[in-house]
Amino acid sequence: MKIKANQLLIIIPVILFGGIVLTQVTGLWNTESTKTPQRIQDNADNPYDPQSISGSYTLQEVSDFYSIPVSILYEAFMIDDSYDPNIFKSKDIESLYAPMDVEIGNESLQAFVAIYQQLPFELVDVYLPEQAVEILLNTVKDLPQVQKDYLASHSIKVTLGDPNEVILDEETEETEDNLISGPTTIQQVLDMGMTLEEFETLTGAKVGFTNQTVKDFCIEKGLSFGEIKVTLSNALSP
Repeated sequence: MKIKANQLLIIIPVILFGGIVLTQVTGLWNTESTKTPQRIQDNADNPYDPQSISGSYTLQEVSDFYSIPVSILYEAFMIDDSYDPNIFKSKDIESLYAPMDVEIGNESLQAFVAIYQQLPFELVDVYLPEQAVEILLNTVKDLPQVQKDYLASHSIKVTLGDPNEVILDEETEETEDNLISGPTTIQQVLDMGMTLEEFETLTGAKVGFTNQTVKDFCIEKGLSFGEIKVTLSNALSP
């Protein structure tokens, strides 16, 4: 059976529109973001892993996933409440402060969230603003002494920089550059430019399969994820 051109003008839109409606009904069509942190040990009953917080997460997303009020996050990192938490991202934190010898940024937020909610997190040379440390000491009940000692030695006085120099990236897509976090797989590290031989040399362990996360690889091999993360990140830096 031949179909005339004028009939195609009617049939094609019907097919396309009908397909979209069908996938919406069945749940296959989803225009919303599906960015969700990895849970601790991949168990749906466990809380989200703070290592999964990447620089592209907004403060509102961090608040929602880890049940910490936005006001607490803003107070801890001296973020002016004029900034929209749906736009202000973890990676924007660093741009708030005047130049310092240490970095206060995404990893600092990860550490704050982990200690605030008492979630597993390896503290390795991560600094927090004095305000954040004070909140943790006054809010978290039965804070382990080892964490108190760590906070005492990794608390820093921060000074806000020029607000005119703070430029927020309003893109919603994941745009991390060479960031190794909880969900990062070995293959993703290799895709960043590292060879398998270099990875095994730097970690001192053989790789079984590359779709394993770096964190799970470290746990399996008895390695410190925090130290390996720093080592790999330094090797990937230009």
